[in-house]
Amino acid sequence: MKCAVYIRVSTNREEQKTSLTNQKQLFEKYIQDNGWDLYDFYEDVESGTKSKRKNLQRLIEDAKSKKFDVILAKELSRLARSGQLSYQIRDIAEHNNIHIITLDNAINTMEGNTNMFGMYAWLYEQESQRISIRMKSALKTKAQRGYFKGSFAPYGYYMKDKKLYISEDNTPNIVKRIFKDYLSGN
Repeated sequence: MKCAVYIRVSTNREEQKTSLTNQKQLFEKYIQDNGWDLYDFYEDVESGTKSKRKNLQRLIEDAKSKKFDVILAKELSRLARSGQLSYQIRDIAEHNNIHIITLDNAINTMEGNTNMFGMYAWLYEQESQRISIRMKSALKTKAQRGYFKGSFAPYGYYMKDKKLYISEDNTPNIVKRIFKDYLSGN
């Protein structure tokens, strides 16, 4: 049995990079324990709501070419956080006689465990929407309190107590000159 393993994290933060390594090790052991063969790892660092992820697209194309027998993912949300995309992946897999197995045991088409697919697709889409609403609310609250929402102060500013202040050195004059030169076409 040839396995395609899809792993994904949402950001490029250090702890998420560690998660990618951990996911790979988890799958290598799972594949070895089952006596299967690894076809390839498909790794993305991007939101699960985006369908145009480079390696997800490569996984889909390879599935259409029947290069493997099973798609492994930690959970369905690693493949997709959109119901539509989840169903698209499932339909492509079914059409090409490829199984989908998630290590959280929610989905395993080899054992006929497909009844809950729709529920998980819906739940992960809802979770994504809730996260988005919470993040927008938190950013709005920060803005209302006058807090800077970025991580690093822009050139010409410094950050203190989560607020931006104009630098007291020469950098504000440099920024003003840059804008003046830009507006005058220099």
